[in-house]
Amino acid sequence: MENRIVKIVIFVVAILACIVAITFSFFSFDSEKKENYIQAQEVKAQSAEMVADFETATVETLPSVIEKYQKETQERSDNLRNAQIQKDIVYTYLQDLKALDSEQKFNEYKANFPTRADALFAKCDNKQKYVDGFNGVGSFKDLDKYIEEVNDEYNMMKQNYLVERNYIKSANALIGRADAINTTANANKKATELESFQKDLKGFGKSASLLDFFVILAYVLVIGATALMVFFLVLNMITNFKSSYKILLGLVLLIVVFIIGYAIGSPTLSKSAIKAGMTASGYKMVNAAVFTVYMCLFGAIVAIIASLIMNAVKNRN
Repeated sequence: MENRIVKIVIFVVAILACIVAITFSFFSFDSEKKENYIQAQEVKAQSAEMVADFETATVETLPSVIEKYQKETQERSDNLRNAQIQKDIVYTYLQDLKALDSEQKFNEYKANFPTRADALFAKCDNKQKYVDGFNGVGSFKDLDKYIEEVNDEYNMMKQNYLVERNYIKSANALIGRADAINTTANANKKATELESFQKDLKGFGKSASLLDFFVILAYVLVIGATALMVFFLVLNMITNFKSSYKILLGLVLLIVVFIIGYAIGSPTLSKSAIKAGMTASGYKMVNAAVFTVYMCLFGAIVAIIASLIMNAVKNRN
């Protein structure tokens, strides 16, 4: 009776997961508007006001809305150029530090550091911070710790830069589409194109909400399946301790699958990973977890199908 309950629970969870996966795969919008969707969502993540203003703009108010956000985006572009300069300075400084692979090179660099700092940090907003930081490194053996600190700071600067660059690119694309509508000579055509533009923006918002729903549902199923798996594993170990070695073998196999997933996972951060401020190792951990879940789901489905076939063959005989 207990095994039957376990099979039923696993079967129900697997079926629900399959339904979510199939529904999610069929849920899509016009492929030609995919890029517009991505751009609208990137803008909304940082400036929901801009999307809302375009959604509610009229033919008469559209020029002022465009002007407002053109000015705002230009200011952010100017700031981004400065951020790139700061990022590049820190990157160069970091390469300087990584090149100090011996105590002799460290001492020589330290002796010439005042001159090097004047040239390297000439346009740096935080020159004194880096000067004080390196001067605070007392010896070669303390250098690795300082390099790690600078490296972490550089990674954060790079992530922030990429997020802002993607936002500006998407914002300019959104503004450009609105500007193209605004320059339409025919009044009726302008009104029709603006209505279509606003319809797309509202549709993108609904699509994003539905997408979030499916993602949350998928997480709930994964957590629920994991909780049930752990519960039945512990229960089986308590009630049938002699067969616990099979469970331990299963756990070892799960760990091996996770390690494989981590090894083959890409260290290149996606846009969402960059926005979340993830590191390369953290992103590989997420890849490994997703790979493990997929393999477990695939294994559960194969086991269920194999069990049904074997039972059908036995009953027929």
